[in-house]
Amino acid sequence: MRVSEWVAFVYFVYLLAVASVKAPWPRRRAAMLASSAASVAALIPSAFPDTEVARFVRDWLPAVFLTIGYWLSGWYFVAPMPRFETLFQAWDRRVLGRDSGAWLILSLPRAAVEVLELAYVGCFIFVPGGMLVLYVTGHAAAADRFWTLVLAGELGSFAFLPWIQTRPPRVLETGIAIERRPLLLRHVNRFMVKNTSIGYNTFPSGHVAGSFATAIAVSEVVPALAPWMFAIAAAITAASVLGRYHYFVDAAAGAALTLAAWAVMSIA
Repeated sequence: MRVSEWVAFVYFVYLLAVASVKAPWPRRRAAMLASSAASVAALIPSAFPDTEVARFVRDWLPAVFLTIGYWLSGWYFVAPMPRFETLFQAWDRRVLGRDSGAWLILSLPRAAVEVLELAYVGCFIFVPGGMLVLYVTGHAAAADRFWTLVLAGELGSFAFLPWIQTRPPRVLETGIAIERRPLLLRHVNRFMVKNTSIGYNTFPSGHVAGSFATAIAVSEVVPALAPWMFAIAAAITAASVLGRYHYFVDAAAGAALTLAAWAVMSIA
């Protein structure tokens, strides 16, 4: 098995274990069945024949495991935990100011704020785009390392959801500054988070963890792209917090988780 496939397998087994020990909730049985099926699915690619087509499929299958892992994590949400929400909001005020960064959103040119919103929605393209960059530049052999880091960061973030359950700050706060700006892409992002997300906050932030994992993994093999990759990852991080999609601690934890995974991978 590839290392990235092991990461997916361990994550799905972890979700199965959590579903087995946590107090009953409406989706417990479904979560156990889905996690069991997903863990088996993560083992299947290792049985593929060693052909060019099979290698191509295995290079991209982790994107499917990532998507499944994200949606499965949402099944473990039971109810908001006000204690964590209050704590996270307090950190936002401490780091970003009493208005949680509203002063910056209101002072930036509209074009700059639109770029931030574009960066946030662009995360859905940025991660698989990083894999595509490896293919285009002739570094398909780095696919396993790429997905190992991405899955470690993103699935590692989702793994906390059964234990830390919070709502996004945009749901809790009223009259947030970015909603008062006439932004086209804000409407796009509202549609996306409503229809393509689980609707709950993830601590650490999967967006930040995945974007920095992508930047690091691509930069290792294509150093010339490093400034662009990290600039995009930084923009996604800023957008996640200033757009109130995530708390500051979510973003910080997401970046720290990816850096920790990268450090382990570099030593191993």
